[in-house]
Amino acid sequence: MLTQLIEDTRRALEASLAAPPFVHLASALHRRHRDDACEHILASITTSNGLQSRLKAIEDEVCADMPERVPGSFERLLLMRQQLKALPQIAPLPVSEDVKRLFCEEFQYVATPPRGAVFDAARGSFVALCEVATLRRFPAGQLHWNLSGLPRSWLLKVRGRARLTLLAWVAGRLRGFRPVFFPHLNAHRKSRWILTEQESNRSYYRMAQSMIHQPGVKGLVASSWLHSPDTFAVSPHLAWMNRTFLENGGLVVIMGAADPDCGVLSRSPERKKLYDEGTFKPTTGLVIWPRAAMLDWAARHPELADREVLADAQYTRHAS
Repeated sequence: MLTQLIEDTRRALEASLAAPPFVHLASALHRRHRDDACEHILASITTSNGLQSRLKAIEDEVCADMPERVPGSFERLLLMRQQLKALPQIAPLPVSEDVKRLFCEEFQYVATPPRGAVFDAARGSFVALCEVATLRRFPAGQLHWNLSGLPRSWLLKVRGRARLTLLAWVAGRLRGFRPVFFPHLNAHRKSRWILTEQESNRSYYRMAQSMIHQPGVKGLVASSWLHSPDTFAVSPHLAWMNRTFLENGGLVVIMGAADPDCGVLSRSPERKKLYDEGTFKPTTGLVIWPRAAMLDWAARHPELADREVLADAQYTRHAS
């Protein structure tokens, strides 16, 4: 069934690319000799390396004489062309079958986007789509992940005895700094405004099943204000964010102050009020979940396996 899903995805991408607006855009891109530059940017773009600005400059140049073009069409063109190249590489990826299915669903999201979907090179959600299209980021449902490492500089951000505990865990349980799975929120997750413990656990299960195919991966490392115990002190309804780790062989420590603009104050008038009053200081939580503990947890929770029939799988789409 994966073979059929990949074929259906290929047809959806090719049909969209054959539409006149994308044909005209592709022709303009070729005339200005910017095809290779755009392909190279997509292959390495991040939110911190300045390539988003470079891509926007190319878009302005290429689309200068196309005032009637649909916003986001330039970004979709680049994504779909890259996705077509990536499709043949999905089946042999060392990840679970669920993740391969989700790759196809992510690609179809771009090929046939819902009303209101936004594709803007200046947004972090576009960078995430680029990383998925170039197989640098892996979809797991509510969460994505990429292959990364634990920066040694982070050890210095942990204070007091917690640093000694962290060092012991890195040496004795994680057994090194890299490679590890590093999770991220999926900007196009089923519920754009709500996180659930069940869906996070389902994502971790998919990661664990994929980790089985990658014996060199040492475990999972996460870092966010969403994992800080200081956040839970003022937002106890989020305490579940660390429960799976703490109850199944993981470690959570506080890793210094969090940037107030990181999202911790948005959508929470209560946290914003406490921050303004000086009674809440956002911090970052650091999670270490060693490979053995994560795989043991997954083995005890087969109910999290995705048993959906591929043809019935739904991908609820939201604007990024």
